[in-house]
Amino acid sequence: MKLPLRITVTTAFAVFTAATIAAVAIPNYLGSRDVIIETAKSGIVKSADAAEQGIERLLGRAFLAADTIASLPAETFEPQNRQALLSLLTVSQKNSPEIYGVFVGLADGSFVQALNLVDPNGTRRAVEGMPEAAAAAWRTIGPAAGGRGRPERWWHFDADHNALPGPQGTRAELSTYDPRTRDWFINAQKRVGGVVSNAYIFASLKKPGVTVAEPLANAPGSTVGVDLSLSDLAEVTHRLRPGDNGVVAILNEANDVLAYPDPQKILKKIDYGLGVELIPVSELADDRVRAALSAINGEDQTHRSFSVGGKEYIGFVRNIDSKSLTSWKIVSVAAVDDFTGGLKDALRGSLIVAGSVLVVAVGLVAMMSGWITVPVVRIREMADRVTQLELQKPDTFESPFTEIKRLQLSMERMRIALDMFLRFVPRDVVRQLIRADKAAKVGGTRSEVTLLFTDIEGFTSVTENMTPEQVMSQLEEYFELISFGIQSNMGTIDKFIGDAVMAMWNAPTEDVFHVDNACRGTLTALHISQDLNKRFVKNGLAPLRTRFGLHTCEALVGNIGAPDRMQYTCLGSGVNLAARMEGLNKFYGTQVLVSDAVRRKASPEFLFRRVDIVEAKGTSVPVTIYELMGQRGENAAFYVGDRTIQAASKYEQAFDFYVHRDFADALRILNDLAEYRPDDKVVQQLREKCKTFAEVPPDGHWTGTTKLDEK
Repeated sequence: MKLPLRITVTTAFAVFTAATIAAVAIPNYLGSRDVIIETAKSGIVKSADAAEQGIERLLGRAFLAADTIASLPAETFEPQNRQALLSLLTVSQKNSPEIYGVFVGLADGSFVQALNLVDPNGTRRAVEGMPEAAAAAWRTIGPAAGGRGRPERWWHFDADHNALPGPQGTRAELSTYDPRTRDWFINAQKRVGGVVSNAYIFASLKKPGVTVAEPLANAPGSTVGVDLSLSDLAEVTHRLRPGDNGVVAILNEANDVLAYPDPQKILKKIDYGLGVELIPVSELADDRVRAALSAINGEDQTHRSFSVGGKEYIGFVRNIDSKSLTSWKIVSVAAVDDFTGGLKDALRGSLIVAGSVLVVAVGLVAMMSGWITVPVVRIREMADRVTQLELQKPDTFESPFTEIKRLQLSMERMRIALDMFLRFVPRDVVRQLIRADKAAKVGGTRSEVTLLFTDIEGFTSVTENMTPEQVMSQLEEYFELISFGIQSNMGTIDKFIGDAVMAMWNAPTEDVFHVDNACRGTLTALHISQDLNKRFVKNGLAPLRTRFGLHTCEALVGNIGAPDRMQYTCLGSGVNLAARMEGLNKFYGTQVLVSDAVRRKASPEFLFRRVDIVEAKGTSVPVTIYELMGQRGENAAFYVGDRTIQAASKYEQAFDFYVHRDFADALRILNDLAEYRPDDKVVQQLREKCKTFAEVPPDGHWTGTTKLDEK
């Protein structure tokens, strides 16, 4: 591809300058970005470290409380010392507001529990069945009594640990709860030291938590448990997120989400809304966490880059290094833009300054190169107009360069010579050949074309009383408008033959919609001729009623003649059939007849009706001919109206009856159509045929074909 001189000079300067800027800016940006990314990775690891420390801190407080209770002397757990034990359980929670409850399950099935109803933020924990004023609660369940339910008693206290007055202060009931059947009790009895349960939803809180349990050192068969709410980890994950758009989440071995900045998003309702459970990470409404796990694919302490929603992120997963929590892991995700945003802003500012300088410099170079290139561009535009056969006299211009002035004079002489030449050849064909980039030489190619022939009805009788000058003047206006109708729909005028016109579509320029364009061009020419005839009559001239014949076929298209004198046209039997289509109009009283090939390849927007099946003189193959009536659709340019469409449909039914020898049913429909449009000659002719065949049926070899002996 060759570029204009002015663009070449300007572009070369711009590219060189831009390349210089890029060579300096890009390495600096990438180097700085790498450093910042490493800083971001370090920040991600630190956030994971801090999250792990937060978890260890929470668990450490729970283990401390459990160890303290587990090491108490055996008499502490005697039935007569329940109040003292409850006080000790309460004291073990005093400095650990994250602990929801501390409880002891004894070997005989007794149960002692102290609950903290205020979370670390000072907000009351919503526990079903607790008075609103309660800030703490005690609970005891005795051993089984003769097979009946276990006696259960509650005490409720305010924030200063004073018993609530009246009925709110205490309540008693029976319970079936047996701590010895619970997982925390059973698992603790199987090992020495503390054990952490799997995360689960606390039934009373409807929030996630874990239970730290440890067997009592001085009371065999008994276990102390500490309920630790994980809701407080949500604040940890929110506070430790790396960057403004980062996120930290904590998962268990089953990839259930234990902690997330928005704690409500990790719970889902079950049992028709009566219960809740933790959601798996696959259901978490955060694509970043899922994408990080997918990118890292099980590796530990590994950074991976990934994209979500068109934004770049860095993910990091760490398995928590704890003997009690080997199955938990921390997922930390950072948005790269949170760390590189400032760098991008600085780069953007530098590029704006550099770009401004570049624009000014390019403008100056373009202005200076224009002193040379503008005259050349003007001459090139003159040459382009000549190749498009736009031969109007161009505006002249002055140039200080002798070579350009001489080139301008030569171009003007060529324009005048070509304008004179085109007065003797079809301008449109030459223009389309130039656009199609086809060399003018004798020969052609086989291609599908749609051909149109027109003829003026009774032209000889119409013009016999006119002088040749009058005929020429009227035909000039007629041909101009008919040609416009054809050419405005991508048709090519092949030639004028006396008062007739031959036109084609899909040659010389390919047109995949040539059949539709031919139908549309024919209808346009028809309506133009009708409007023109009204003007002729108004001016005292004879109307020129035009007949049209349209056919689609494969033909040899190209330049016919000798090397020194050629004509662009098409040859083939289909050309003769197209001409016959036009001639058949006089037998049926129609104006536009088309072949079955046109009807089959035209789109449904056009309305056709069968006229006859004919075997024209000089042919042996019957051809179904149709009348092109107009277009369907109220917004179409040549819409014929609903009544005409309905009448055409009924006519088609009648023609089907006619072809199948059902002349009586055909006559019934045709009689109705004749009343609707008495002047419809197509209906009249088919009606007469049906009447004749109804009286004298055709022989058994009859196929509905009409043989014509005239052209």
